[in-house]
Amino acid sequence: MNNTLRSRLLRSCLYFLAIFLFCFSYWIHRSFGQPDLNQIAYHMNFGVELMDTVDPAVTWRFVRWCVIAPLALLALMFYAESKLRAVIARAPQRCHVLCYRIHRWFPQLLVFGAATFWMCDVSAFKYVTADFGPDYFGANYVRPEEVSVVASKPKNLVLIYVESLEQGYSTKATFGSDLLAPLTALNGTTFTDYQQVPGTGWTIAAMVSTQCGVPLERMTIFDGNTQGQVMNSFLKNAVCLTDLLAARGYRNVFMGGASTSFAGKDKFLSQHHYHEVYGKEEWLKSGVAPADMNGWGLYDGDLFSRAKSKLRELSASKQKFNLTLLTVDTHEPEGHLSASCARRGYSGFEGVVSCTAAEVADFVRYARDNGYLEDTNIVILGDHLSRKNPLTPKLSQLPDRTIFNSFISQDTPAPNRKQLLHFDLMPTILEFTGYQVTGGRMALGYSGFNQHAVQPPKDRLPEMDKNLLNRSELYMALWSDPEDH
Repeated sequence: MNNTLRSRLLRSCLYFLAIFLFCFSYWIHRSFGQPDLNQIAYHMNFGVELMDTVDPAVTWRFVRWCVIAPLALLALMFYAESKLRAVIARAPQRCHVLCYRIHRWFPQLLVFGAATFWMCDVSAFKYVTADFGPDYFGANYVRPEEVSVVASKPKNLVLIYVESLEQGYSTKATFGSDLLAPLTALNGTTFTDYQQVPGTGWTIAAMVSTQCGVPLERMTIFDGNTQGQVMNSFLKNAVCLTDLLAARGYRNVFMGGASTSFAGKDKFLSQHHYHEVYGKEEWLKSGVAPADMNGWGLYDGDLFSRAKSKLRELSASKQKFNLTLLTVDTHEPEGHLSASCARRGYSGFEGVVSCTAAEVADFVRYARDNGYLEDTNIVILGDHLSRKNPLTPKLSQLPDRTIFNSFISQDTPAPNRKQLLHFDLMPTILEFTGYQVTGGRMALGYSGFNQHAVQPPKDRLPEMDKNLLNRSELYMALWSDPEDH
């Protein structure tokens, strides 16, 4: 390869890298909102597996904005360069040296500018310096296995995660009506200030933080040689909600619309005593036609139809159970309106939110009307704040954005405060299910129902925002044996 060809190839690669970084940032903003390097780093661990399980529309947008667009812009860049060289050739002699130097170093400068922009856009500095800050996790983690949990009046549990469901959707002044009216009408007990903190802002992170009381941190803190092993033993040393329930005779069942292998959900579920797991693959095997699914998997209405059957089956078994459900219809960026919802007059993203709320409420009414609430309690949670969707501009007008939550039973205890974090759900759900958590502390959580529990410190949120994701040997030990790192 001669020097001229080598130089052109290097120049092309530098241009493509710079353009790709700009386009990648644009794609993330357009599809998901403000990018989070912690989330990006986590999902990169799954590579091609991720592409196989994500909504095809998301994959196509990635190809369009991060492959086709950079190649088209690269061609345009070289066309502009050819025109610029012609202009430089006609310029006065004294300009040639300056123009030549700018032309020679422009690709490197463009890469530097793109990399700087991208690093600032995803707060990379905070990500890198997390290895050197104080160990918040190690100083505040309470091992669940060391906490006394005493049975009071144990109930069955139905835990419903609703994709990206915010409390703000019920604000009539913003949306013209209460989009969550069916859920509001259930009159469940609600914590009015359910906040989101680092390491909890996407679905698998929300499941981990609410069930294990820990954030989902970047996986690149582990040595690359052991990363596969670590991911296959998902938080193997952590004791989570379902581990505690299984030890007390509960049968844990998970049912979700999307693929369970997406983002490692299957690894988490199998590691933490879920005895039955159902996702897109299982629904296809059961005979559901791909044409009757959305890009992620089963529509919410179809999921709850199957959940009713599973509820009947579990209740008839007389064994204590936890039925965990996870919806998909309200997933960004556009949501998925089922044919059933459309026939009932719902339309647009507002219709997707309202129809999902109606589907969840219908399931709860079914449980209530058939007597299941006599020995079963229901928890409804938005998994995290919504990201980029058609209603984001309206949500952004709200003075404070909080996550939807509702605790439904025949004898719900009174909350001991207004504020709730994801980590608090582990002890809170345990006590709601009929167990007494001594001291109300477990993992990073504080029970929201224990009237005698220690209250969380008032500076907890700003402290977590600053230091929660700092490197912690104790956190790393929850994933792998100490000698592995």
